[in-house]
Amino acid sequence: MYISGNRYKTALAGIALCGFLAFTGCATIGADSEGPADAQPAKADQATAATPDDNRIAVESVRGSSDGTRVIISTTGSVKYTVFKLNDPPRLIIDMPNVDMSRISSPIDVKNEFVKDVNVQPMAEGMNIGRVVLGLNEGVDHKVMAGANMLLVTLSKPASEPQETASSAKASDVNTEEVATPVEGAAPVEAVAKEPAMPATGITGISSSSATGNTVLTISMNGAPAEYNAFALDSPARIVIDVMGIKNMTGKSSFKLNEKYVKSLRVGTHKGKVRLVVDASDKKLPKYVIAKAETGLVLNMGANAVEQAAPATAPAVAVAAKAAAPEQTVSPAPAVEPAAVPVEKVKDDSAQVTLVDYRKLNGNGRLTVVRSIKTEIKVEESADGKTLMLDLMNATLMDDLKRTLDATKLNTPVLAVSSYQESEAPVKDVRVLVKLAGKTKYEVTESETSVSVDFTTAVAASVDTAVVEAEKKQEPDVTVGIESNSGEESETGEKPKVFTGKKIDIDMVDANIHDIFRLLATVSSFNIIASDDVKGTVTLSLKNVPWDQVFDIVLKSKDLGVSRIGNVIRVAPTATLRKEKDTALAAKKAQEKLEPLDIRFIPVNFATASDLSSHVKAVLSDRGSVTSEKRTNTLIIKDVKQGIADAEKLIAKLDNAIPQVQIEARIVEAESSFTRDLGIQWGLDYRLAGDSVRTNTMGSTTQNGQTAADLNGGGKTDFSSQNGATTGDLSVPNTVKTEWPTNAGVTNYAVNLPATNTLGALGFIMGRNGTNPFILDLRLSAGEASGRLKTISRPRVTTLDNKEAKIEQGESIPFETTSASGTATTFIDANLSLTVTPHITPDGSVLMKIKASRNSIGTFRTSSGAPSINKKEAATEVLVLDGETTVIGGIIVSDKNDSESGIPYLMDIPLLGWIFKNKHTMDNQKELLIFITPTIIKDKAA
Repeated sequence: MYISGNRYKTALAGIALCGFLAFTGCATIGADSEGPADAQPAKADQATAATPDDNRIAVESVRGSSDGTRVIISTTGSVKYTVFKLNDPPRLIIDMPNVDMSRISSPIDVKNEFVKDVNVQPMAEGMNIGRVVLGLNEGVDHKVMAGANMLLVTLSKPASEPQETASSAKASDVNTEEVATPVEGAAPVEAVAKEPAMPATGITGISSSSATGNTVLTISMNGAPAEYNAFALDSPARIVIDVMGIKNMTGKSSFKLNEKYVKSLRVGTHKGKVRLVVDASDKKLPKYVIAKAETGLVLNMGANAVEQAAPATAPAVAVAAKAAAPEQTVSPAPAVEPAAVPVEKVKDDSAQVTLVDYRKLNGNGRLTVVRSIKTEIKVEESADGKTLMLDLMNATLMDDLKRTLDATKLNTPVLAVSSYQESEAPVKDVRVLVKLAGKTKYEVTESETSVSVDFTTAVAASVDTAVVEAEKKQEPDVTVGIESNSGEESETGEKPKVFTGKKIDIDMVDANIHDIFRLLATVSSFNIIASDDVKGTVTLSLKNVPWDQVFDIVLKSKDLGVSRIGNVIRVAPTATLRKEKDTALAAKKAQEKLEPLDIRFIPVNFATASDLSSHVKAVLSDRGSVTSEKRTNTLIIKDVKQGIADAEKLIAKLDNAIPQVQIEARIVEAESSFTRDLGIQWGLDYRLAGDSVRTNTMGSTTQNGQTAADLNGGGKTDFSSQNGATTGDLSVPNTVKTEWPTNAGVTNYAVNLPATNTLGALGFIMGRNGTNPFILDLRLSAGEASGRLKTISRPRVTTLDNKEAKIEQGESIPFETTSASGTATTFIDANLSLTVTPHITPDGSVLMKIKASRNSIGTFRTSSGAPSINKKEAATEVLVLDGETTVIGGIIVSDKNDSESGIPYLMDIPLLGWIFKNKHTMDNQKELLIFITPTIIKDKAA
């Protein structure tokens, strides 16, 4: 609902306008066809009110002209007046005090492009306040001027609003009511040459065809279609079209069409509009475009709906029509890429921006900028992340796009979108400035003719929720921003008042404050009563301000306060209200002093009575007292009935069972080990011919100096010839080892590099007897070991909220220590323990201070025998939701060792080096994880 009024014009403008009217013959005033030559602005301090018998009001004529329709209200003298505009339905209301309306009969049926009818009526019996109500069509501006004996009302379409607009977006990118207002994103095209048809008042027929491959749905009306809004919905797929200011004259509420893309159409009548619901044949909507025809609307649905031309009767109009009312917000249409509008080629080859639009699509926000040709763009974000600048280089912006879109109602990260010409010729740049609620993620997508910026919304409202909210906002306001029983202003630093009333425009000069309150009562549907000491006049000019904020401003300007009971608001000076409040408080205290005292025994169940006594004392009266009885845990309260009642309420809130929390810890230890060893041992023993030369090599000599190749007990041996002859005593080498293979092999190795952890070995001996005997003793050794260990400890403890709990399990290890005073036994603890202090937050989470540890006996021992202790411990504070598990700590230890040992230089020989070295490989892994799971123990009685 809107209220608006214009300031009075200057005297010169009034004289010039009245002279123009007399000259053109557009209007006659009284019997003087020349018009009043002394027309002056009707200022309140200069106006003279005629008596009811002398002052008469008449609607003389309503005549159309090229610049709008004039309504002339002739009077017998100058009058004061108040003008305001209402929007549902559109009408202009003019109130004039001290005016007799008895000469005028109403209603006066007009029905032209701007005015539907004129009604005159008195406001209140016996008060001589007259009201003239002009029923308007949608989108009509007004101007009011006052003369000595007249009021002149000029009505016209807004100059900035093109009569016809062309689509600057693809058809399926329907500008739903989930669009930042004002929604004036269509680019202007050539106006239709002929005069516009009369506005439609009703829908006369529905027809459809799929002959062209697309489905063309024609909505016939008895005149030019008024403003309309359209949006798309899913589940099921459908298009909703709201046409303002018309009725359903078809006599049917549904049409079975069974076309290629349209299954049916439903028609519903609502206050001030007709809603058309087009049900799609498939689960998903195809591309579509809605165009205005001379006498209706045309909906074209199909794959090439955008490319097909609109009917020749009127240019196509994208569904970017103005929202009928700011309060109406509905669900978003599906996101589709906007199409460029054909525009005239700019002579300087710069791009022309034809659309700047912001809307909510699929739960996220999308900024769309359409241009005639591709240009360079720059995107820059402010340091705080609350401003995003999109610059289009070498581009011009249409005048009707130089504006700011309010996007606060769309529930997206974007608060407002401003578009303006950043620089003029010869360098032309267009800047689109996006104000954000905070730092948010965005993605820029550029095509040949458009730039889209998508903003991610954390929580997107569902379509059904948006529709419900839209319906709620259309209902009259029930709650407003007026504080009950308060006549004082808010202190500095307090949270500011939130005003939720319907926005109005109001323009008054020296208006009586009682008249303002009566006007606000009409707008708000509240009953407003003003006391006798409320008086004075107010001059104010406000636009687009909630009515309750206007009310608050008037109250503050006159040092007034309010006392509200139900839907009745009483207005009085703040001093009066404060005095009444003090008087009531004094009377209450006096009554308390006379009231007898009662005694009440209140047992305390969960808390301690002595702890509650200090809190109870604070709510008692001056005569009240409270004591606690420790044995029975009872409070003894003595006070008036009201004080005892207040104490009982407080105790009921404080004496509650303390919630309990069960905390479970899981300490998981995992260990894996792997060891591999490879080694070699070998030695060589040989002797030259003859007894006198004995060679021991590679350290293989025995303890008595003999070589391993010696015969046990060697010496001289008699050998016979083959024919039995004795050859004599010969000294020959000991070529045979009598204890072979029992004592075969060397005793000391030349290369002695066995495996560290030998689990198996392979050895062999090679030798030769004869003149030069020798023995080679070789041994290969190897060992490999692997292991896995997993230990899970699960301590669990239950405790009260904000109370520390500890659970421990383990052993105390004794050992003796010796000192000057003697020998003493000392104990070392190797325990598994859990210490925790929980706190339950209001949202059901658990804040915990935790210390978890697992200590075990180590392998190291001191000289006195005291063992080492392996400690694993974690101490922290965490916030965890009820029943969820979190990891408060973890330790991973990885120990790898690859080592080789051998004879220098020889061990580095490829392949052959393996007989001069051994190898040791070790890989150990240890992991420790500590898990915590808190569980709030629910009250079984709840």
